[in-house]
Amino acid sequence: MTDLLLLNEQRHWRLKLLEGPQALRWRPARELAAQLLLYLDDPAACWRLTTEWMLNTLGADRVDAGLGGYALAGAPGPGPRDYVVLAETRRPGRDMASMLGQRFGAGEQGVREVWQRRIGLAVPSVAHERSMAEPLRERLLRSGAAAKMALPLRAAGPVGLICADWQHESPPWPGEVCNELPDLAGNVIGPLLALATEATEAAEAPSGSASATPHPVLALLTPAERRVAELVAMGLSYKEVARRLGRSLSTIDHQLRSIRGKTGVASTARLVRLLNTPAGLINRAA
Repeated sequence: MTDLLLLNEQRHWRLKLLEGPQALRWRPARELAAQLLLYLDDPAACWRLTTEWMLNTLGADRVDAGLGGYALAGAPGPGPRDYVVLAETRRPGRDMASMLGQRFGAGEQGVREVWQRRIGLAVPSVAHERSMAEPLRERLLRSGAAAKMALPLRAAGPVGLICADWQHESPPWPGEVCNELPDLAGNVIGPLLALATEATEAAEAPSGSASATPHPVLALLTPAERRVAELVAMGLSYKEVARRLGRSLSTIDHQLRSIRGKTGVASTARLVRLLNTPAGLINRAA
């Protein structure tokens, strides 16, 4: 996907999710959508940001997410694909095993059950859940999961799964969050993660291309924008930048859009690559 196409997709989804008449009203959903739009050409960051958001929003002990799928009857999409964990966030101090890189068969009883439900599956007690086959239940229990919530991620077809786990049974799931999550997974997270994957197919520019050289308009950044750019180039998320500078998320979002516009890049991931070139902003003398 070219920079122009990526910018057009960002504008389209920003209008739809954040600015238009049908914009998201739930503040946590708006924050997640804004972050994903900033990193559309960096799917690894999008998956990581999604697991971090889910962990904090649900108060879970572990959240994992990744590609896979099992189309609903009569719905478009490829054949069954195993669920492979690509990203994970665990709460510090919890005795939860890592699920990174693990594979779960698409046809396993329990995994298939999640993909066949548009609203996902909430399991207050893994030990007593009968929609799971015994091997899957034992595998989850060994990983430290006593309770679980799993959501299918969809766009035009299946995209993947996102799973939240708790060390104790019957966690206090907040009603508002649970009511919002199915639509969010199907209408926001799934489509944006699918788009991020598509956007990176041509993300690696060939050596000597324009994206590998520092842009001359870097000098046009305001002092405030320059400070934001320096922190972004160091790898900080825009939420971390906001905390570091004592500014609101909307202010940082606005400044990053301005910086991307001045530097002519389509996403924050590409901005980071630009700023970290040998003559880039982050390496220039103050």
